[in-house]
Amino acid sequence: MLKIRFTEQDLARTRIAPAADMSCELVLSLHMLATRRSGSGLGQWREQLARRWRPRSAMLFDLFSATDLPEFLTVRQDGRDTAEATAAGLDRTGRDYVHGLGRLRRLTPFARDLAAGERRSRVLLGDLTAEYQAAAITPYWERIGLLVAAEHRRRARQLAAGGLDEVLAALRPDIHWERPVLTLPMSPCLTEVDLGGRGLLLQPAVFASGRLVIAGFEAPQEQPVLIYPIPGDRLLLMDEQVSPPPALTALLGRTRAAALCTLAAGGPLSTTELATALGISPATASQHAGILADAGLTAKERQGGTVVHHITLLGEVLSKGGMEGAAKGVSRLLVGGEG
Repeated sequence: MLKIRFTEQDLARTRIAPAADMSCELVLSLHMLATRRSGSGLGQWREQLARRWRPRSAMLFDLFSATDLPEFLTVRQDGRDTAEATAAGLDRTGRDYVHGLGRLRRLTPFARDLAAGERRSRVLLGDLTAEYQAAAITPYWERIGLLVAAEHRRRARQLAAGGLDEVLAALRPDIHWERPVLTLPMSPCLTEVDLGGRGLLLQPAVFASGRLVIAGFEAPQEQPVLIYPIPGDRLLLMDEQVSPPPALTALLGRTRAAALCTLAAGGPLSTTELATALGISPATASQHAGILADAGLTAKERQGGTVVHHITLLGEVLSKGGMEGAAKGVSRLLVGGEG
């Protein structure tokens, strides 16, 4: 177990990241592939990546172990900038990291050259990172950003309602918060960390895939980061589109069926979050959500100034294809074409 100790200054400086971190998502997705970890809801991403995969990208797996991730992979929005930044960013700390992998297993020639600081291997590392980014991250970046932004809004509502204590206590079921100590189910080299007034950055990540990651704890000038997975069901939104059963689409219309399945997979969601997931305006999302609520398939509640929608038991049954028994419950559904 890892215990993170907070002072009042740390609590005041702790914040929730408002946006996705591209380097974080790239490294975590590579680690998931390198260690053959499963990722809930990421099946379509894997299938699409397989069609774009370049075999030499597997050389990047040489930089991972079951528990270690290379923080020196520096990713930029432009892949050319990524190649240059990563090639230039392998400093002494990065080379020491690769040397450390050699104590766990035999290094490949590529990893040995990186540990030695060989220039051609650094350039190759930059090229490999940029190629992987173009195949695995960039095509999904807008959607990743929307998912992380939605998670930020959800935590911000918690923060407004119950303060940081509520956010930390509800971060994950396996995390325990008892002021001033946050206990994590991890087995790092350190068993206790004092934040020393730096606070903590809570970074949600799509590719965290069920695991917690800590970064920046050993650099006194940096704010430490706790990377945590977005709740698993929301990863289903990584699919290219929500694909409700054909019979459900015929009954409700394409957008309302997609809204119902989206709430089943990733709810509860605010009107804005639902609109973002469906690619429609908040006004249109509100209209469709109202129709679903009138039919008893969803319910809505007000949290502060935000309306949050969640699926009902009837909606759950209907969204999962139990058409015959559940269809009787939608007799009040307004009949009409797709809006």
